[in-house]
Amino acid sequence: MTKTKETTKDNLLEVKNLKISFKTDEGIITAVDGIDFSVKHGQTLGIVGESGSGKSVSTWSIMRLLPKNSIIDKGSSIKFQRKSGKTVEITKLKGNSRDLRQIRGGEVALIFQEPMSSFSPVYTIGNQIMEAVLQHRDVTKEEAEEIAVDMLDRVGISNPRQRFKQYPFELSGGMRQRA
Repeated sequence: MTKTKETTKDNLLEVKNLKISFKTDEGIITAVDGIDFSVKHGQTLGIVGESGSGKSVSTWSIMRLLPKNSIIDKGSSIKFQRKSGKTVEITKLKGNSRDLRQIRGGEVALIFQEPMSSFSPVYTIGNQIMEAVLQHRDVTKEEAEEIAVDMLDRVGISNPRQRFKQYPFELSGGMRQRA
């Protein structure tokens, strides 16, 4: 049996030779040193490793959420196939580019590990979900509210309309995680 090499068109996401370092007062610190992985359409990928092994930094790089002192090696590649079928090189996009804003949340989302700090304490849960809906869909505020309430209901949050109006500290950790 002959093995064929996967091509970018077979993959939704393709990360090759990802190397990320950080400039610090003590010098350059390497956080990720040449990882490769790909994700096909419909596939789920889990990234596991010891604390400090670069899991979070790797995922943040896909969303271009790294801090200003980060350095992505020029030989690194993060290719993402858009809904349109067009493949973009994430490492080449500017942090405020239209393409990147459309990809973030509209096509790729990142769920942070810590539900206690994922939401801002000064806005209601509903307001924060609604903001994401308005950012990525062409809907009115009223439609965005209905979508947000429906999302809360779909993840099993009781009394979703009431929860929509509550602040993060008013929900249990489990509810915050599902929201």
